Amino acid sequence: MKILTARFFKDAGLFNYNLYGSEITIEEIEQTPQKSKKILLKSVIEKYQIELLPVTEEARQLAKDYVDAKIIPKKYFADALHIAIAAIYNIPVLVSWNFEHMVKIKTKLEVIRINRQQGYPMVEISSPKEV
Repeated sequence: MKILTARFFKDAGLFNYNLYGSEITIEEIEQTPQKSKKILLKSVIEKYQIELLPVTEEARQLAKDYVDAKIIPKKYFADALHIAIAAIYNIPVLVSWNFEHMVKIKTKLEVIRINRQQGYPMVEISSPKEV
């Protein structure tokens, strides 16, 4: 996975991708118990100039809709927020390393369904390998 991650960020730099995260990303990094990993993750945000988008009430509601539809388990509300933020800010591709709740066909299809119902754009949830 380290090689795929390194390749993803190298390509992001080469192709001038606009990279986005959310304020939740910082909260998740702060909860990382390993100090060295925390420092590394923060340096990636800085090095690749990842723009951190604010969590809005609209995003919270859409994330709640994903949870209510049982797309994402309630205890992983932050994962639902990541997807909702991508939809709210019209970010077409969400790259995730989370294969348990996010990068799976059921999640992808259900997110498309909910987003269509509510008038939000499609968000392609992909692994770094797929991008």
